[in-house]
Amino acid sequence: MTLFYDTSIEINTQEFIFSREESKHIAKVLRKSSDEIVTITDGCGLEWNGKLSLVTPNKTIAQFENSMQHKASNNQIHLAIAPTKNNNRMEWMLEKLTELGVASITPLKCDHSERKVIKKERFEKIIIAGLKQAQHFFLPKMNEMISFKEYVKANKAEQTLIAHCEDQPKKRLIEVSLTGNHISLMIGPEGDFSPHEIEYALDHKSTPVSLGEQRFRTETAGLLGCHTLFIKQQQKTIL
Repeated sequence: MTLFYDTSIEINTQEFIFSREESKHIAKVLRKSSDEIVTITDGCGLEWNGKLSLVTPNKTIAQFENSMQHKASNNQIHLAIAPTKNNNRMEWMLEKLTELGVASITPLKCDHSERKVIKKERFEKIIIAGLKQAQHFFLPKMNEMISFKEYVKANKAEQTLIAHCEDQPKKRLIEVSLTGNHISLMIGPEGDFSPHEIEYALDHKSTPVSLGEQRFRTETAGLLGCHTLFIKQQQKTIL
């Protein structure tokens, strides 16, 4: 399956005209030809399949074959994480999180943050590329950067977890019982959350967790934490 992403596609669209940039990619890079089937998603669960009727570098058209609306999973993981100083590491993480299927990603501005400004449009492009590569139909939501306290106050998840390295009582993430379907996981910067931030999160009913005895880089911790939660949610669903 060759998957494309476009927010203008609808379930009853009868003819879809690709942008000039996408047309060039289809004709010159993918070397598609007429009568081949392509799939387009809006990132909100739509799967639209069409047959190419015209393929040129300037204009490519697909005619409707069939479509369906996929249902979003009841289990959703929302990652709130302090961006890494190195953008490449952050982009690598976003790509992998998209492959896993996280629901949303919120960059956090923390007391120890090394990066306090992000390029949201660049991050969104990375996520879209990851969506097409993984052939998913739900695009993770890339939120604006927000301060740690603002996120904690506004967070509506059924269960919120904060992973930190302070010497305080906390459970290993793999051992934590999930009490809701929408889980928020907070990961701090390389210098960890500050003691004040940890105290603030605990005062707002966040559960302190550990990812294990090892120390992980921020992007590794984010990916490991989300993967662990996906496994636990799958096990919970089976049981």
